[in-house]
Amino acid sequence: MTRARVSVGVMGGSIAALAVVLATAGCAGPGGPATSPSAAASVTSSAQQPPVALPDIPRSSAALADRPPVSAPAPVRLVVAELGIDVPVEAVGLDDQGRMGLPANPAIAAWYRFGSAPGSATGSTVIAAHVDSLVYDIGPFARLADAPAGTRVEVTTADGVVHAYTLESTAIVPKESVDWSGAFARDGSPRLTLVTCGGEFDYDARRYLANVIVTAVPLG
Repeated sequence: MTRARVSVGVMGGSIAALAVVLATAGCAGPGGPATSPSAAASVTSSAQQPPVALPDIPRSSAALADRPPVSAPAPVRLVVAELGIDVPVEAVGLDDQGRMGLPANPAIAAWYRFGSAPGSATGSTVIAAHVDSLVYDIGPFARLADAPAGTRVEVTTADGVVHAYTLESTAIVPKESVDWSGAFARDGSPRLTLVTCGGEFDYDARRYLANVIVTAVPLG
């Protein structure tokens, strides 16, 4: 993220890596691999065999943009009382650059609506926000970098239910080293993942060099 309202860097190019890579074969260079006479004979012999019928295997895309939004009530508010954080939450998808869309105002957080939701039996519920902005100044998520383990986090969903979590870990991770596949995973134990920018600011590139990743687990 830069101080000029760029995104939190949650997506970058990493989110595209979560799409399924279908198996391919015969990936040789131009002209194909060199083939010995005996191998060529084997290929010719095989080519004369009748084709084998392949089963019709259904396929479905695992690209994040192709996933349906979850049907659970969306989070609308996030409170971390110990840190003075109390922000509204908007449901978002991907922006036109394939990154998680974020409100320009750092005082408004975003929930990734193609991931898990509060109360889901599995997966990571991702809520992110800008850390600051030249227009709006420093945002509440800037305080996450100092959040200690055991901090209580509350997320209220559209149905009025308050989901309570306890903070398990806070990490400042270089952007190129963040495990986004894990942060956005729909499987595994239920958890809340809060994301913003942090670390040093690169004034030439106008962006932060790291992300603050906070992981919290459900209480009760």
